Amino acid sequence: MKNPIATYLAEHLPQRAGFRQNSVQIAYAEAIGEALVDPAKIHFIEGDAGIGKSLAYQLALADWVARGRDKGRRGIVSTYSRSLQRQLLQPANLDIIHDYLRWQGLPQLRVGLRMGKQNYVCPQRLALHLGGVSLRHIAGDPQRPSQERQLAQWALESEGCLLDIDPALLPEGLRLADIALTHDDPMPEALQAHIEATQSCDLLVINHALLVVDLITRGNITQAQSSHALLLDEAEHYPDVAEEILSNRISVQATGYLLRQMKIRSCWPVWEALLESLTAPGRAGSAHALSKRESTLIGQSIQQLLRAKPRQASHDGDTWREWRRVRGAAEQIAARLREAHQHLALDYSPIKGLPGIVAHSSTAARSLKTGVADRVTLLTSATLSDMHHSPGAEPSFRYMRSRLQMPVGYKRCGLQRAFQATRFGQLRFRMPHGLPHPLRQCDDGTYILSSRYAERAIPHITAVPGRTLVLCASYADMSVLSDAWPASSRDRLVTHSPGAHLNEIANRLEQDAILLTPAGWEGLSPARQGDRTFWQHVVILRNPRPLPSQVERLLLEQRLCRSGMSQKNAARTAAGLLNRKEIVRTLHKLRQGLGRAIRHPDDTATLTLLDPRIPRPSGAPPEVGIRLMPNLLDAIPTRFMAAYRQADEGSTATHGSDEAESASRLKALL
Repeated sequence: MKNPIATYLAEHLPQRAGFRQNSVQIAYAEAIGEALVDPAKIHFIEGDAGIGKSLAYQLALADWVARGRDKGRRGIVSTYSRSLQRQLLQPANLDIIHDYLRWQGLPQLRVGLRMGKQNYVCPQRLALHLGGVSLRHIAGDPQRPSQERQLAQWALESEGCLLDIDPALLPEGLRLADIALTHDDPMPEALQAHIEATQSCDLLVINHALLVVDLITRGNITQAQSSHALLLDEAEHYPDVAEEILSNRISVQATGYLLRQMKIRSCWPVWEALLESLTAPGRAGSAHALSKRESTLIGQSIQQLLRAKPRQASHDGDTWREWRRVRGAAEQIAARLREAHQHLALDYSPIKGLPGIVAHSSTAARSLKTGVADRVTLLTSATLSDMHHSPGAEPSFRYMRSRLQMPVGYKRCGLQRAFQATRFGQLRFRMPHGLPHPLRQCDDGTYILSSRYAERAIPHITAVPGRTLVLCASYADMSVLSDAWPASSRDRLVTHSPGAHLNEIANRLEQDAILLTPAGWEGLSPARQGDRTFWQHVVILRNPRPLPSQVERLLLEQRLCRSGMSQKNAARTAAGLLNRKEIVRTLHKLRQGLGRAIRHPDDTATLTLLDPRIPRPSGAPPEVGIRLMPNLLDAIPTRFMAAYRQADEGSTATHGSDEAESASRLKALL
């Protein structure tokens, strides 16, 4: 019997405007369907950017859930980016799913979105920032500006998702972060009702952070029982999210402030003395193992805190919730101090060297194996594999398996497949040479985008007509580039504010607009307009290598030393292992970024790679102080390598060797 998903994708979907038959999408959907009937396994299924994998797996999940709905089947989709979460629930996507279910005579499904509390408005904090007694009072006050009254009314009537608000519409001086719920804030009634409704949805979309909590609490977030399928899109991010969620950190300074505010006199002098003792500007931006003396001082301070018995009635709700959080973290650190292998570190702030005590969870990613026997687990992404394989060779998923602690021969390892498009769109490369190093080193030792680099990069960004996407490595990069932007082309410039709904911003762009964002590397898929490519021009401003984790480096060194390795060899080995990990993560992000240019088989776009550390096909040498990184070429899909070899390498005017950053001052970061 022919797979109904394949039939729908091949014969019915192409009848809709903007869609056409895609053999790679069909093969990918068939693999998802094959995995769904193989429970108690973890399946690795990579799908190339732009082949339509999100729609394919939504259809496969909907089919699987609908056919077993009477048995209690549910589907959970976990993503890393907010933009992808919203993309999955776009009306056009849901209409296709409903159409497929009608065609197959299957029951319609309820689809819902659940995000973390920090994505929703806190009514009390919003009222406080607007200077009112309550939101109802503000909404009904005719003397107030209409903008404030509308905002208050929206917060009263909706579940309060902050992604529904354009930050530009907020009253002046108010940011989304100022009015967001914290983890300990009480839940508003509208949001509580929304969350309760999503717990019974047939298909539920959540994020990786909520998934971590759901797994370790055995379904507290999703209420999913044994008959469910869990699909992680952008799955390569899950290990890092899990480690962040399951690690505990206490700021020594903030804890001292809290103890003083709560007037716990038995503790605050001890913690202030600890702060004075551990603060080390010379260690700013680094992490260190605890010495015997530091362990003793921290242990004494932790025990003093745990012996304190403040009364809840003496403190407001926010203070009491913070006390409970700090006490919980202190209990975890106290337990680590009693262990032989503590996995503890001192993490220092980047400028003043203020200390934080970190109880790191280096094996957090194995939380995904919790309850694996009772579900189907699928990992997918455009960049799930290691990307270190020759054209035509089978990809490897060793990196992800190692992060999940799945050794070779692990009995629950299921399908391992990759689907790469062979003929999919046309890409023209521009790789100007002569650009300086993109980074400059600040006095505090940190690196930011060089303003001179930004000034020389802008002409290459504005030279190509049409709608342009500029992928920045951070909001700080975006700010430097925006500050250097010339007035002559300021009318084309659009910058992405943190928290704003990126796909909605993209869909409102004028045909000649230039969008700067650090959040569009993945999950950004605006609707194609007729037969025209949405992005005529995509720019990679610089290589998006993540900053190395000093805590992770230190803990890895400690583990290697305990295995019998010398300190010197442990440091060298740890640096090598983390470097390889960072290279894979960088290649993943670069590949995702390149995928923004081509989202449809008929798309034609120009891709400008500005970072001078990416080798030019002509072999043109870089400027002084820049080290070429040939492995970055692994991020370019095989089908575009011929276009890369024909790249336009128009040069950038140089301004003399006196402006070149010397190799001794600049580290040639990947």
